[in-house]
Amino acid sequence: MKRIYMVMALVCLCVLGSGAAGVKHGSVKTLVDSCGFFPQISPDGQWLLYSPIEGTSLMLKNLATGAVTTVSSVGHPGYDAIFGADGKVYYVTQQVMKKGLVYRTGHCYDPSTGENKVVLKAQHGQVQALHAARGVVINGEQQYYRNNNRVGAWAYTRGDKLYLVDEVGSTRVLQPVQESNGYLWASLSPDGTKVMFEAAARGLYVCDLNGQVLAELGQYLMPSWYNNNYIVAMSNAGNVRTSGSRIWLLGVDGEVCKPISARDERAVQPMVCNGKIVYSILYSGEVKQMELDIPAATWQPATQGKGKTEKVKNPASKKDVPRIYINPGHGGHDSDDRHVPTWVIGKQDTLHYYESNSNLTKGLALQEILTNKGYETAISRKTNYTEDDLDLFEIVALAANSGADIFFSIHSNATGIDKRINFPLGLYRGWDGQPVVEGSLKLSDLVMKYAVQNALAVWTHGERSRGDWSFYDWGYKVGLGVLRFNKLPGFLSEGSFHDYLPERERLLNDSYCWLEAWNQSLGIDEYFGRKGKFKNSVVAGTVRWSDLQRHDEDKRVFGEDELLPINGALLRLYNGRGVLSRVYTTDNLDNGVFVFTNLQPDKYKLELYYGGENLYESKKVKVKKGKTSYINLKLKSTQKPKK
Repeated sequence: MKRIYMVMALVCLCVLGSGAAGVKHGSVKTLVDSCGFFPQISPDGQWLLYSPIEGTSLMLKNLATGAVTTVSSVGHPGYDAIFGADGKVYYVTQQVMKKGLVYRTGHCYDPSTGENKVVLKAQHGQVQALHAARGVVINGEQQYYRNNNRVGAWAYTRGDKLYLVDEVGSTRVLQPVQESNGYLWASLSPDGTKVMFEAAARGLYVCDLNGQVLAELGQYLMPSWYNNNYIVAMSNAGNVRTSGSRIWLLGVDGEVCKPISARDERAVQPMVCNGKIVYSILYSGEVKQMELDIPAATWQPATQGKGKTEKVKNPASKKDVPRIYINPGHGGHDSDDRHVPTWVIGKQDTLHYYESNSNLTKGLALQEILTNKGYETAISRKTNYTEDDLDLFEIVALAANSGADIFFSIHSNATGIDKRINFPLGLYRGWDGQPVVEGSLKLSDLVMKYAVQNALAVWTHGERSRGDWSFYDWGYKVGLGVLRFNKLPGFLSEGSFHDYLPERERLLNDSYCWLEAWNQSLGIDEYFGRKGKFKNSVVAGTVRWSDLQRHDEDKRVFGEDELLPINGALLRLYNGRGVLSRVYTTDNLDNGVFVFTNLQPDKYKLELYYGGENLYESKKVKVKKGKTSYINLKLKSTQKPKK
């Protein structure tokens, strides 16, 4: 049964409160014609800050003269920049180090002088530029920088927790909303009495300083305080988007819900400063500025004093532990999920395959495998409900907020036509051979290298890594939505083709999904220079009849997939001392898959039983450290035990 949340304004059946009943646009004007995303305006209204869609540079436009300056084009400085009340730009860059770890550095740029300096040295993990009550904080997990001695309180999120830091630096940890896929975009109200944040899969909330929820405002993203009573945010329809995004004015009391951008404009990424609302138009990158006729909060004047770097008393993560953000694609059996009814001979019934199911099984398996190997992990969903089908921009923001070293999106593929093929495909952002983010092509190549070694599958082609701009013809630099705005080294794994019937039958088997995750982990190990450091091993294979053909309607199969898998075969694995180590029975889903996991290196003996009889000569298996031993077994139908 699906979870049901009572979220105020979820379907926007809101009425305008008295304070917003007469809201009108004072003016709407275009500030940038194209390629402007994550726009922000300076406190004095003189400068516009924005980034191209790839985030590869940070641009500053003088709105009086029209002159554009590049603040930085090194280390993907786009998206994460903010203006301080002092008029300076604070931003974060990243660098992929020699063992795949991403280190992030804090910077300060002064538009009046052109001075650009490092204010927070490179460190591993999450680093963010944040507004405090009276200044700016560049918040890191090992150290943080504040731009004056009295920045006041600030709020930030990490994972599914909300952190409040008071004026003396003491931190409180809150968790106002349960069952969230992560918290984002936390900020204090201008008067410092309330905190606004978005809880992924749940919606936009306002709480007090004790974590008591004051308002549930519905499904919105990237909120910005307009004043103490109103919030400006963009709509969030999840990944099942059927209409364009809009910018909304929301009342903290929950009684106001008013769209303030045009219906078909596809407006995104709003930011408010001193009553001026700036936002982007999706795809084109046109930047617009809007003003309303209600009073807005003004920024407090910058507090005087020198900037200061301080160590975090309790560092959040170990310095050199790789961190992986896992995104099991889709979520819920909704319109964007790939659903294929499958007739299963072994069950004499139709089973319903959903890609979201196998994606989640692989994702949870990968998280467990990597955690056991000593990695730090975060995952975009752990359940499979409609609410888990997050907006693609939301997924990107969660990944960035996690301080991950790589982004890994898990999917399976389909041709969409009658042709049947099956091979592993990695898609990274950029052109073929030219990834936008350093490390993405290397990571894809390594994971695909291990994926194609899976000998349980029948592959029609070898593994491939492609740039999404080259692979899809959706338009210039459009590519995959989940990679758009993503600055992390990463890619989307199409592990196999689920419209190839034998592969779909294998994907219905949880052990087979685990095996794909195991092979993915081997590629991740090599990317981070950890190849061969883990001794646990795997034995896997299939059981088929050597002289019986598949008799389903779909005859478009290849190689050994033409043979009928054996359901209900019992396999026993004995270690080198002759002690029974593991037992596995193949399911009745017509795949013949068996997988023995987490084995110690040893010499094993494998026995096969069917119908209560041992019908196969014992097979010796030598299991090496960290390796997978593949054994595909075949029986003759004449060996079937007599009834």
